[in-house]
Amino acid sequence: MFELWTEKYQPRKLRELAGQGQAVKTMLDWANGWKRGRPKKSAILLYGATGTGKTAAASALAHELGWDLIELNASDKRTLQVIRKVAGTAATTGTLFAGASGKRLVVLDEADNVYGTTDRGGYRAIAELLKQTRNPVVLIANDQYKIPWEIRGACLAINFRRLTTETIVNVLKRICRAERVEAEPQALRAIAEAAKGDLRSTINDLQTIAMGRKRLTARDITPYRRDREANIFDVLRQLAYAKNGREARELLWRLDRPPDDALAWIDENIPRMLIEPADLVRAYDAISRADIFLTRARRRRAYGMWGYAGDMMSAGVALSREGKLKFVRFQSPSPIVRFARTRASRGVRDSIARKVAARCHVSSKEARKHYLPYLGLILKHRGGAGIAEELELEDAEKEYLVKLA
Repeated sequence: MFELWTEKYQPRKLRELAGQGQAVKTMLDWANGWKRGRPKKSAILLYGATGTGKTAAASALAHELGWDLIELNASDKRTLQVIRKVAGTAATTGTLFAGASGKRLVVLDEADNVYGTTDRGGYRAIAELLKQTRNPVVLIANDQYKIPWEIRGACLAINFRRLTTETIVNVLKRICRAERVEAEPQALRAIAEAAKGDLRSTINDLQTIAMGRKRLTARDITPYRRDREANIFDVLRQLAYAKNGREARELLWRLDRPPDDALAWIDENIPRMLIEPADLVRAYDAISRADIFLTRARRRRAYGMWGYAGDMMSAGVALSREGKLKFVRFQSPSPIVRFARTRASRGVRDSIARKVAARCHVSSKEARKHYLPYLGLILKHRGGAGIAEELELEDAEKEYLVKLA
């Protein structure tokens, strides 16, 4: 049976977590405080870039200490409606099924992306939970500064730093040994460097490339990427003329590309081939639904939704056509799509701006315009270390500022 390697090799104990020694130590110290009663901070806030192990660490902590694990996605509307019922009940009561500890670990993922932030209703529910809890609570976020201060102040903040290439390569080596895949060091390094510190993404790439192989060489990496570029044009052409859903899905399965990338190419090219307005409406409806499923898969780590997204972007798009097609020259995704791909970089910029704004008592817009251009220059001199420490800048943020200078 097919199994994602990210789930198969997820750490079961905190010491198995890669590259987060200081974060693990702080988590264990906090957890030991619960063994002695109720610590000063009843909750911890795990924050850091995507793929650094935050969710895996929370799960490993519960498994290691024998605590029941209650996981909720705080960005989901339906979840917020039951925070007081589900999370609140779990946090204020014990359990008969957690061994001698009798504890529940309540985990709220995506705490920086809470639904309904305009009325702060979701955050009010979380604030109440932290005040009333008799059980340990973990909040997980990419950007801690998107969370209201009253909630951050009630939590012990623990930073999960972006992983180094060497750390990721060591993880890939262990997986290859377990899967009995002989891999050249250069091949693993090439895969690790492409992910830019995102371990989960790197493991997914390794599984895709190594599937069905017993040996992985550096030569296998370049053709893998080159073939993905070459095949996309054939798939787009055949997808537009597919006669049934099964044929369309098989075309997408043969395309060796990440789902997000495949959708960007389909969105850019297929609608331009459609002549009838009704066909265009149906095609864009299928594309938008595919995008929704992909977003939910990333946010909830529910990768089974990739299948639904694949059906919508292949069969959904192909079967939306009833009229004739016109010839177009296929092209790479437009500047708008490429702009969307810079979202991570803009997120780093905005995170720095919020930190500066909070300490200088200015707006984030003013911080971006008048402060950020000079911070990079300051960081290049000796006095920059103190400012970086004061602003609690992460490595990615410091790197961004230096490049900006």
